[in-house]
Amino acid sequence: MEFLKKYFYGILTPAEEAWVQDWLVRHMDEPQVQQTLMDIMDDMEEEDRVLSSSAFSEVCRKLGLERKLRRRMLYRKIGLTVLKAAACLLLFVAGAAAYRLIIPDEPVEWLEVKVPFGEQKDLVLSDGTHLYLNSGSRITYPSRFQGDERRVFVDGEIFAEVAEDPEHPFHINSGDVSVKVLGTTFNFKAFDDSQCVEMLLLDGSVRMEIGPEGADMRQFTLRPGEMLQYVRDSREVNYKTFNPHTFRSFRDQGAIHFFNISLEDIAADLERIFGTRIVIIDEELEDDRYFAWFTNNEDLEQILNGLNVDGKMKLVMRDDIVYITKN
Repeated sequence: MEFLKKYFYGILTPAEEAWVQDWLVRHMDEPQVQQTLMDIMDDMEEEDRVLSSSAFSEVCRKLGLERKLRRRMLYRKIGLTVLKAAACLLLFVAGAAAYRLIIPDEPVEWLEVKVPFGEQKDLVLSDGTHLYLNSGSRITYPSRFQGDERRVFVDGEIFAEVAEDPEHPFHINSGDVSVKVLGTTFNFKAFDDSQCVEMLLLDGSVRMEIGPEGADMRQFTLRPGEMLQYVRDSREVNYKTFNPHTFRSFRDQGAIHFFNISLEDIAADLERIFGTRIVIIDEELEDDRYFAWFTNNEDLEQILNGLNVDGKMKLVMRDDIVYITKN
């Protein structure tokens, strides 16, 4: 039980936390797990109410539930279902992480790459898969893949060229969304702090699983030229089509696309890309949606002016912060 508490308090290594996520995929529904961790959370609350609440928030963030916490002041209001899901995440440390730590001859190491705002990074995995990471993205991955699948964890936007290996499907986990790939090229975006999860498939085939394991989970299979968008708060799923031969991703000289994206998510994207704070003063503007793409290395001012062709917004730059209000 003490080892589990260490995870709750955030004092395990990144490798141990990565194993937590990997094991969670397989052990979500064990009732004895849920009860054990419910007991741990009760003990922690008695020990330190403030710290345990903060730790619980971090667990939910890793599960893609942080937005729900923003809308609730106390974690008790989240409900038993969310609580059990977070509890399952903790048990993984005792099950998988501890198990891995007692096997000294396994040379696999879990690695993490974080991309600073305003930068991009290239990453080649041990199987030859080539990943391009956009600004503000984070990925956790093993030094080498083992077992019958290849799995990574993503918070952000990646353009992927997955090495073909039908016997070992490639999986991406990002909060409440997972993607299964056999060998393909795609652009995937799923930031923890954004409402819209987006997959654009250029080549091959992918299957997306949305929501928790069980009856509430939904599966979608995409073909080349199809785009799926999932809005986390409303759980709405939309299909669109695009031309994969003319599509340009962020790796192509910083191209940017917004396909029916809310101004709130656009502002978050632009903050990551340009490293400039953007504040939307009038909240009713946050839900306005835009179709736009920029492929000529436009700067932040040009992009914001392009979005504001109807003059609906007033844009003010002060102390390196962009303020957006109604005009």
